[in-house]
Amino acid sequence: MLSGFILLILFRSYFCYNDVVPFQNATQKQFIYNNTYEYDSIIDLTVNETTTHILDFNEQSNLMSVFPTRVHVSSNDTLDVSYPLFVTATQQKGVSSWELPLVVSTKQAVLKFNDMARTLCPHDAGPNVTSQGRPTLTLATSSPSNVSVRIKLRRVEDFFIEVNKDVKLNVTPSTPKYYYFSFDRDPWKHLETKHPQRFPRFNYTIPKSVLLEINSNDHVCATVSIQNNSCPVFDNEKDMMYQGHHFTMTTKGGITVTQSMFPRGFYIVFIVKESDEECTGISGDHSAGSDKRTKNFSFRVMAAAAPADYLTLVLVSLALPALVALLAPTIMMPTCRARRTIEVEEAPGPSGVQDPRTSETARIIGRSSNQSDSDIDSEPDLDDKSLPIPLNVARLSRTRPLAHNRRSNRYFWSALTVAVVYALPVVQLLFTYQRMVLQTGDQDVCYYNFLCALPLGALQDFNHVFSNVGYVLLGLAFMLQVRCRPPSDELQELGIPEHRGLMYSMGLALIMEGLLSACYHLCPNKMNFQFDSSFMYVIAVLCIVKLYQSRHADVNASAHATFMLLAVLMAIGVFGIVYPNLYFWTFFTIGHLAVCFFLTLKIYYVGRMKIGSSMVKRAWGEMRRTGRSAFRPKYPARAVFLALANLANWALAGYGMYSHNADFARHLLAALLGNAILYTLAYVVLKLAHGERVCARTWGWLLLAAALWALAAALFLRARTKWSQTAAQSRTYNAQCTALQSLDTHDLWHLSSAAAIFSSFNALLIIDDPLAATPRIEIPVF
Repeated sequence: MLSGFILLILFRSYFCYNDVVPFQNATQKQFIYNNTYEYDSIIDLTVNETTTHILDFNEQSNLMSVFPTRVHVSSNDTLDVSYPLFVTATQQKGVSSWELPLVVSTKQAVLKFNDMARTLCPHDAGPNVTSQGRPTLTLATSSPSNVSVRIKLRRVEDFFIEVNKDVKLNVTPSTPKYYYFSFDRDPWKHLETKHPQRFPRFNYTIPKSVLLEINSNDHVCATVSIQNNSCPVFDNEKDMMYQGHHFTMTTKGGITVTQSMFPRGFYIVFIVKESDEECTGISGDHSAGSDKRTKNFSFRVMAAAAPADYLTLVLVSLALPALVALLAPTIMMPTCRARRTIEVEEAPGPSGVQDPRTSETARIIGRSSNQSDSDIDSEPDLDDKSLPIPLNVARLSRTRPLAHNRRSNRYFWSALTVAVVYALPVVQLLFTYQRMVLQTGDQDVCYYNFLCALPLGALQDFNHVFSNVGYVLLGLAFMLQVRCRPPSDELQELGIPEHRGLMYSMGLALIMEGLLSACYHLCPNKMNFQFDSSFMYVIAVLCIVKLYQSRHADVNASAHATFMLLAVLMAIGVFGIVYPNLYFWTFFTIGHLAVCFFLTLKIYYVGRMKIGSSMVKRAWGEMRRTGRSAFRPKYPARAVFLALANLANWALAGYGMYSHNADFARHLLAALLGNAILYTLAYVVLKLAHGERVCARTWGWLLLAAALWALAAALFLRARTKWSQTAAQSRTYNAQCTALQSLDTHDLWHLSSAAAIFSSFNALLIIDDPLAATPRIEIPVF
């Protein structure tokens, strides 16, 4: 019992001693309170582990209480990170706290900021205005040595943003700033009427949709956040992503904000990033010094597009394609086709002598009548010995009309199948992208031209989506033209064999280009650019096939081979976008030149040159046998065309290898469209060289297409976004709408390129109409 009692006394003594010690330590800490500090005055204090300062503030007048308070705290001492200085601001409705030094860690350095400035949350902002209690500041530290602190409080008199007024500011990582814009009449009317000179003159006809344009004269990476009128305001890099919308920028930025997004107005928060890596995409920080992390801004809030501008956009986007579509039947009403009258004269001739053209026609017709459906995709039975003989279309056209139509229709059904299977996942993916942007507020996901992006409902960039309607309208118009076009006379073997299915697939490809481009503009970025360009590849390849088919009716590529080639091109395009390194460019350049060599031999020898190990041996034998004459081309016009085409492709391949940039899709598109345009030009020249007529309407379409392609190329090169760069770098190309306050250069590219493709299609459609009454045995192959 005694031992237990003694043990109990020892335990009570131990706990009593421990309870007393904190109390004694607490009494050693001095709380210095003084409520005589004034706004706009510099206050010098000394703080250590035993001294805590509590500061209250006075103002001589309540007139400025409507503006939020900005707290500036700095120290000239070398602050120890282990003993930071804590600054706490207590307001009527909330508490904010910070610490000095502010430590920013980058990959190459650790930045320390000994000064800090924060704008306190303006609890008096909004419709429910109450008198704001001035903040109380508390300064405390655990540092055993004295810390000299300098404090200043001031009112942010330019806090409320007016329409069409430039505002300039500078920001560092430790001194973020934010401003407030209201769509409604300001809630401080009772103060404004008493002292109107103190407060901004609000425009009571403020638009319900505004465009925020931000500029900077330096390349320091920054984040701009658009947040709702509520507290707390997230004005640091780590928390700002949890509120509103945010985006990175260097020299230019912008966003359209509507009242439906922020009914009570919004804050514009400016934050300088810790490093430039997110804006440049380059790992590492090249401006490690804290003195280099100061960024200057200049911004303005202005009225965005009005409902009348949306109506203008819709009408223009519909009217221009409709005008071009109506131009087609007007131009082609007087057809280019010659009258199909054939006179057969039975003149007496020598016994046993027959006109070679008649025998040729009889042989071809007889062969065609005996052909089975299984021979549709087979090539004509031509051997190498017939190469020196000038070929004609009749020798390369051997299928019956029914089989010919079946072969042609395969192009359309293959194109339709590819379009449906390809488009459905694209639509689903891009709607998911846009939903993600709306939920997260991250404006760096989609590469819009934010200074000319007209939101409408769920669409953030309505104008770039709707301006693709020209492709759809003109694609439908071209298919209707093909449908109404009188068929060629297949039974009498007259004119160029028509591939209607191929022309239908060209119109379908134009429609799908518009639909997929519209889907791409739901959320344009690096990972889905191939959706925008895929059917441009299809259009270019189908135009080349159409031109080749005109003179090589049954030796051109089948629908299966054509779309297999397109599948390979799309796969190469995806790899080029995802892995645009030197190894890929080397592989692609070698493949490009190899394909040029292969197609050169195929085109020159009309597909009858067998490419293999014996080819070199045969060429060497021919050189030994004929000497220099072996280098003399047997088909001069075709040889000149192929030589120029190879030079152009080698030059393009060399430039691509030299630059090997990330924008591989544009290089591939330039290669395909360039070859299609070059082939069209060569086809016209070869027609003239063979004495064939090109009617005036064809020249009209060709000249119109050339002018529209030149305009479209100029507009395309003046890009307002760059998906191959970072989001911040892409914003440096943004620009306000250049036409009718609702269209930019890319919208005009959509309209002009759609008209250019439509004009090119029409030229290809009627280019050989003067040969409609010419027997095929008289139409040369080139």
